[in-house]
Amino acid sequence: MASKIHFIENAEAAKAVILSAEFTTYSMADRYRELSDRTKLDFSAAIQLLDHLPVFLDGEKHQKIRKLMAKRISETKDSQFAASQATLLALCTSLFRPGSEIDLVADFCQPLWHSISSVIVPCSETMLELVDAIPALFSPHLSIRERAKINARIAAFLEVHCAHSDDNLLLLCLASLGARPFVGTMGLSIWEALQAHPGAKMSEMAWPSMFSSSSLTFVDRVVSSPSERCPHSLETGDRVRCFTQSRLYSPAENRMALFGFGAHTCLGKSISEKVWKLVVAAFSQIDLRVDCRSIDMSPHNDPFQMPASIKVALI
Repeated sequence: MASKIHFIENAEAAKAVILSAEFTTYSMADRYRELSDRTKLDFSAAIQLLDHLPVFLDGEKHQKIRKLMAKRISETKDSQFAASQATLLALCTSLFRPGSEIDLVADFCQPLWHSISSVIVPCSETMLELVDAIPALFSPHLSIRERAKINARIAAFLEVHCAHSDDNLLLLCLASLGARPFVGTMGLSIWEALQAHPGAKMSEMAWPSMFSSSSLTFVDRVVSSPSERCPHSLETGDRVRCFTQSRLYSPAENRMALFGFGAHTCLGKSISEKVWKLVVAAFSQIDLRVDCRSIDMSPHNDPFQMPASIKVALI
């Protein structure tokens, strides 16, 4: 277990640490092994899943799993785009009407992500709920009871779908990896754009060409050997929190880090960029004004800044 945690809120230094071979990823599976040892509870299903999430892996295993996931994304990219187009059209038609009140998270962003993830992992509504729930496992504030519930749901999935191979587990991991980054980043970016144009019609707004905000604000790395790359006194095993998004950074620095760096660049970068362009084009055709009501953040954020709800009304 990491003995200390250090914080880097300098864009250049954070990028250097993330790309350095002198730092390793922070193993979430190991944290659950420690939790299982401490509580004597069975978290083996969660550990099995976390051992297949490339964001927490290094080396050959990371490369192998990432390659398999990239292949699945490539095979389904056209279907992902078609599904997002159809869903976006349906959502804009049904939601964006005078007098409508919308939760942009539950009513817009999540259905849009579900249309994409359903292509990656053909599944039921129950499975989509599991995809949404898995990222909560990363939060340090989630209760033991809730962790155990998610573990039980993963165990049920493994029993039914992964008896003979890990193929379906990899698909579940792939869909789960994109859930909060896509939904949170989409929701926050729409909210910021709406707030920047109070009283304006959606068709009159200057929509950004790319996401203006990210729900993923930092990544953790662990010191594998003392390094001069980080402006702290480090020891082997220390944990380093590298902020990739910050109010202290320039817009260019935040934009550069939207999808991560190097070997851990987001696998969903291409589809996310394409869907944002679709959303902007659709919103630019809507002659309605938006009253921004409220935004509530999820208590289970780390490493995300995840909106639980974004309430707006159409005028």
